[in-house]
Amino acid sequence: MVRRGSHPRLSVILVVEGSPSYAMRALESVQNQDLYDLQIVVVFRDVAPGVRHSLEVAAGRDIHIDLIDVEDSAHGACLKAGFAASRGLQIIAMNADEWFAPQSLSKMVDVACDAAADMVIPTASLDRYDAHRERHSRVLDATSLTIDDRASLAAGLSQMISGGLIAQTSGVMYSRSLFETCLSRDRAFRTIGFMTCALSQAQRISGCGGACFHAVAPQLTDAFDPTLFAKLTDDARALDALTDSLAEASSDTQLKVESHMFYFAGLVACIENLCLSPHGVSSIERSARMRDMLEASRTRQMAAALSDNHRGLGLLFGPIARAKPARCVMYTHLAAFFNRTGAKTA
Repeated sequence: MVRRGSHPRLSVILVVEGSPSYAMRALESVQNQDLYDLQIVVVFRDVAPGVRHSLEVAAGRDIHIDLIDVEDSAHGACLKAGFAASRGLQIIAMNADEWFAPQSLSKMVDVACDAAADMVIPTASLDRYDAHRERHSRVLDATSLTIDDRASLAAGLSQMISGGLIAQTSGVMYSRSLFETCLSRDRAFRTIGFMTCALSQAQRISGCGGACFHAVAPQLTDAFDPTLFAKLTDDARALDALTDSLAEASSDTQLKVESHMFYFAGLVACIENLCLSPHGVSSIERSARMRDMLEASRTRQMAAALSDNHRGLGLLFGPIARAKPARCVMYTHLAAFFNRTGAKTA
């Protein structure tokens, strides 16, 4: 069900896959915004009959909603189908477990108009649920973010890396041409590569502290994920390419330090996943994978760069810097024990 008409100011692409519990909350958070010049493209694939019925009823009552049923199982097919059906001058993409606070969209549109920005980044609230179903939130503040040249991009990128916004592609408002450019370059959404592509191509980027986008924090899987280090390597490669291109625009070394810190945090997550997963790998495979991670060229670069500035990085930096697989395993379990007991490790 796709309604053809004029070009709205904004198109929001809502991807609904499987049987999400909060699909209607996400949709209603967009419907209830104080912005009329809006198109909502709901793209769904393999959804439960009850979710499908609710979406169809909502679309029947709201002329702003277009429904797209996707059968293609290829990665990114839903997003591409949603963009093909969109008509807005600006694009926002989100999933069914995310939602906007009231008046967020109108505030982002106002910022885009006032600053002539082709990319507007809202403040993000990452919600994580623990084993007791208690919610913990972390706020990624975008209030002071303003980028309009290479020098300000270097400073803004450092702020985005340290603050966590570098990984928050969902909920961001992109100009249509910018979003299409990132898709045409085969950048997977929700990756650092998509964000760095957008940052490198955008002319003006503004933060919108008054808009709040609620998202679910990335989960640390209990089962061993053999692709985790490869994903980190791809993210680091994309981030390094952008930081290297900005080396001449900024003499400040902080940007490179933040890039190394980003890689270190990701590497620690990979090591924890390898060592602490209850249904992980054999000791022989674990040693081989650990050695590959520690001897990777990007790991050695990070260790050398942070060797004189590693206070506060925890127990694992030492064995990582010395490329000691056995000590990494031992210190990972030791750090996990300290975390459970609340003892300090740095």
